[in-house]
Amino acid sequence: MSVNRLNGSRSGSLGKICKLIFVGIFTLAITAPAFAEGLYPLGHTEGIPRFSDEHIQLRPPSDTGTRPPLITETGDLFLGVGNLYEGFTTPWGAVWQPQLWLFGTMRSSLQMFDNGVADTASEWSNRFDFYANLQLTGTEKILLGIRPLDLNRQNRFSGTALNDSRDGGGTQYFNLNIRTLFFEGDFGSLFPGLDPGGYTWLDYGFSVGRQLLQFQEGILINDEVDALGLVRNNIRLPGVANLRSSFVWGWNEVNRSNGVVNDSSNMFGLFNSWDMQKSSMNLDLVLVADNAEDGDGFYLGYSTIQRIGHYNTAFRINTSFAEGEDNAKVGTGILLSSEVSWTPQSSDDIVYVNTFVASGNFTQVGREPVVGGPLGALGILFASPSLGNFAAELNPFTDDVAGFAMGYEAFWMNHRRSLTLEIAGRKDTDGGGFDDMAVGFEYRHRLWQRVQWQLDAHYSLQERRRDGYGMRSELLYQF
Repeated sequence: MSVNRLNGSRSGSLGKICKLIFVGIFTLAITAPAFAEGLYPLGHTEGIPRFSDEHIQLRPPSDTGTRPPLITETGDLFLGVGNLYEGFTTPWGAVWQPQLWLFGTMRSSLQMFDNGVADTASEWSNRFDFYANLQLTGTEKILLGIRPLDLNRQNRFSGTALNDSRDGGGTQYFNLNIRTLFFEGDFGSLFPGLDPGGYTWLDYGFSVGRQLLQFQEGILINDEVDALGLVRNNIRLPGVANLRSSFVWGWNEVNRSNGVVNDSSNMFGLFNSWDMQKSSMNLDLVLVADNAEDGDGFYLGYSTIQRIGHYNTAFRINTSFAEGEDNAKVGTGILLSSEVSWTPQSSDDIVYVNTFVASGNFTQVGREPVVGGPLGALGILFASPSLGNFAAELNPFTDDVAGFAMGYEAFWMNHRRSLTLEIAGRKDTDGGGFDDMAVGFEYRHRLWQRVQWQLDAHYSLQERRRDGYGMRSELLYQF
């Protein structure tokens, strides 16, 4: 029998198995609360006790569990106890207490997927995020980050393809490319001698270097950029409890909406967040000047976050305007999204219903190549795991489309275990694309103090293509 016939037979069998699994899980999850008393909430429940009249003595640190150390802790321990290192006084008047902390996260995943277009693929992929944090004070630090096992592309992760359709064999992408390197601080803390009495406006925060920019939950921008940022906190205005305003200039490593670095781009952003009596609001303005043709763009994001009765809500408007013709880097469009969630009584479970409508071709200011598109913040079926060729289960990009993500997250064992069940879909509104719907789950279990196991699976119904499906098993170790 040929390899193609074997792959086809395996694909059909796995697809049927996945479909049966999902039908069973979602039938139980959705119908049980309505028809079987006591099965809702799904997670651990606990009654709400009255305040006790008994005096309860706080437990000493030795009885609350051991603090897991980092790879390296030079100077004061991270979240440790005891006397602090007295440090030294700099010539410009600041007191520095240097501490060097090394830490990281190792992820390793076995994954299989069929997107309904290419052959079924399976692979073993690995990612290691390693950081060195030089903490000088409570506000000043230097952070260095590398990812030595990948090159920041979906097909550039160290691992092994496990079937013939994806060039079987091992691949290694060892490197020491700097993914993060920035210095941040506060002028008032860094140069206290300029204002001993604390009467002038010197408390401006700043950050310079390669750093993550993530605004509007990653819908507007989700990218690591060489940038200079200035921020002013605690601005008081009538009726405003607190206003924070940030100016950011990015001059290098700006990944456009197509995930391709364009070092000829300059990004200028003004990001504002303020707290009102009943809601928090964000207004973000970004201009990108690109030397390449049809690369300039203007972006606006606005959101309001509040609690309405028992419901947590967030409503967002994100727009992009291309100076020239729409292209992969920048397009003209608007994305409206809403997020509504609530917690069932006597539990920590979360029920959520997220919806979106996009008119035109909304594009992000920039995105890291492995993180997916602007819909990734709205549901697990739109989010990329950012590890290997396993992309988002549903298309996370927005071009005349409407859709939803509805899910339930349950917790057990004091949040050591969680299960998220989700159904999501997207409807093409201009008739030129595809309509898709998917169901999936994400199970997480903390095995030991530093180790977490995660199991994901999904099944998608796709217009004018084969049904898609996939499954992932991932181990995560935090150093």
